[in-house]
Amino acid sequence: MNLYISMNHIFDKKMEDRFIEVQFGRVKKTYKIIEDPLPHILIPCSKKIVHGWSTGYFSNLGRRECSSERILLNPYNGCSIDCPMCYSRALRGYFKLWDDKRIITVFKDFDIKVAEEINQLYVASCGYLSPTIDPFQKPIEDKYHLSEKTAYEFLKLNLPIVFITKQGDNVPTKLLDEMAEHPHSFCEFTILSCDDEIRKIFSPRGAKVEQQFNAVRKATDRGLYTVVRMDPLFPSITDNENSIKDLVMRAKQEGAKHIIFSLCDIDSEHLSKIFNIIREFFPDAYPVWKKIYVEKIGRDYNASIDYRRKIFKICRNICDEIGVTMALCMEFERIINKKIMFKGLNDEFMTSKVCEGKTVPLYQRWKLNEQFKPIMNCDGNCLAYAKGRGSCNLTCNFPKIGRAQSLKLEDYKSLRPSQLTLTGI
Repeated sequence: MNLYISMNHIFDKKMEDRFIEVQFGRVKKTYKIIEDPLPHILIPCSKKIVHGWSTGYFSNLGRRECSSERILLNPYNGCSIDCPMCYSRALRGYFKLWDDKRIITVFKDFDIKVAEEINQLYVASCGYLSPTIDPFQKPIEDKYHLSEKTAYEFLKLNLPIVFITKQGDNVPTKLLDEMAEHPHSFCEFTILSCDDEIRKIFSPRGAKVEQQFNAVRKATDRGLYTVVRMDPLFPSITDNENSIKDLVMRAKQEGAKHIIFSLCDIDSEHLSKIFNIIREFFPDAYPVWKKIYVEKIGRDYNASIDYRRKIFKICRNICDEIGVTMALCMEFERIINKKIMFKGLNDEFMTSKVCEGKTVPLYQRWKLNEQFKPIMNCDGNCLAYAKGRGSCNLTCNFPKIGRAQSLKLEDYKSLRPSQLTLTGI
C-alpha cells in the first residue's frame, strides 16, 4: 500500500538529538534521527518482506517486462547515491521521507527477517538486491551490511542472488567469491556513460566510471556472469551512436556478456526538476527533451514511441556488431483499442532469451530442513510462458507462476513441489 507521509522535525530541549514525526494516515510515529554516518532512522522490520514483481502480466494490462521471477529485497528505503531521475522518488511511505528530507530508512535485522520467511518456503526464486535502491550505497551499507548479510542468507540455502549497483567499488570481495560458487548467481553494474562528468550529474555519489568498469572485471575474473546496464540513456546526451558504442565495447572488453538499456522516463511530480537540470547542464539537449516527452504511461512521462524505437534500433545494431546480447528494461508501447494495453518493446529488440541475459530457474525442496535445488528443465522464462511463447512447458507445475503474476509471501508459501517436479533433483 502506498502511504503518504507528513513530516515535522522535533528537537529536544538540549538541541542535541533530532526526532522526526512520521504520519501514516491517522497513525503517528516518532523516530530518532541517527546522524552518523548520514541522517537515517532505524525501524523494526515488521512487515512481510518476501514478494515478487509489483506488476503482473495479465492483471496490469501487459505492464510486466521482467522475464523471470525474483524475490525483491529492499533493506533500505532511500539511497545516498542521489540520482535525480530515480523512479523511487515517486514512491510513498518512507521513500517520501528520503525524497523530501534526505533521511534514509534502515530496516533493522532485515536479513534475519528474510531468513525467517524463506525458511518457511518450499519454492523460491532468485533474490534480487535491489529494485528500488542501491544495495551497496555508501556509507549506510558500510555501517549495517544488510545487503551483504541478506545475500549470504540466500546462498546458505543454495538460492541464487543477483545485485544491481552503481557502487561497484563497495561490493565485498568475499561476497563475489561466494556468489561465484553458485551456478545461477550473477551481477549487474549500471554505467550511464563513459564520461565521468556525465556520471557526476546523474549519479553524483555513485562510483566513478573507471571504478565501475574495474568492478565488472573483478566479477568476470571470478567467472560470474556479468551484465552492464546503460540504464537509462539520456536523450541527446548519451543516446548517440558513439556514446553507446564506446560503452558497449568497453563493457565487453571487461568481460560483460549482456547489456540492458532503457530511455530515461520522468515521474510527473519531478518533471520540472529534471528539465531544470537538463537546461542547466545540457542546454543543447533541452529543446529535444521538451519536444519528445509527450507520452504518459502511468505516472511517468516517456519519450515518444518513435524516438525510443529509433534509439533502441541503434542499441541493437551496435550490440549485434560487437557481439553481446541486449535487452530493454520496462519499455512499453501503449496500445489503445477498446481499452489501453501495453506491449513490451523487448518483443522487438531483445536478443537474449530472458531480459537479464542469464537463465535462472526456480528452486524448490521437499523438506524445510533441506537446501533448495533448481527445478529440472525450468528455463526461468515465466513471462514468455504467460505470453504463450518460449520453450517452457510449465515444468514447475505452478500455474500461478506461469501467469507471471505479482507474487506475495502467501503466494510463495502456497507453492509445494509435486512428485512430477521433483523427478531428477
